Amino acid sequence: MCLWLPVQRNKGASSLRRRSLAAFAFLEGLILPVPVELLLAPLCRARPRRCWYYATVTTLAAVVGGLVAYLAARWGMQVWVMPLVERWGYQEELRQTLGLFQQWGPWVLAVTGLTPIPYKLATLAAGASGISLLSFTVAALISRASRYYLVAWVARQTGRLPAHYAWIGWIILGLFLCAIIALF
Repeated sequence: MCLWLPVQRNKGASSLRRRSLAAFAFLEGLILPVPVELLLAPLCRARPRRCWYYATVTTLAAVVGGLVAYLAARWGMQVWVMPLVERWGYQEELRQTLGLFQQWGPWVLAVTGLTPIPYKLATLAAGASGISLLSFTVAALISRASRYYLVAWVARQTGRLPAHYAWIGWIILGLFLCAIIALF
């Protein structure tokens, strides 16, 4: 059973779940302040046999979203990135994260999956600090995979979500849409 789609066992519903999860992960990796785990965990609980697939989709989409943020910071920090950072009030956090990158390099990004440093700030700082694209990609894969595979594993271990909790998916989708509207 899908949490926010009608109960179906066809490829169309599965494809829509995958695309929605990927879009959410991409936006979370780029600009969205809502963690994708809110969608990943219920999906993994609803379909435990597909949890590793969902974790892979989430990881790859978040890395691609982070890559877009990295490239924006690398070639347009003042034009594209700083106005958003100032709007969100993250100037000091970005400055601190840039300092960490100067000291530790791509390892900062690699451990953000297990720290309170927001992934968005780490990807922006990685681009602004000028670490190589290969280092960024490897570190982002480590960061996101460690986080999302852990979430998938925990969700799988806790068992299937009972059918009467289908409303959780609707709430998550509503929060997702509200966050997008609030950002723009």
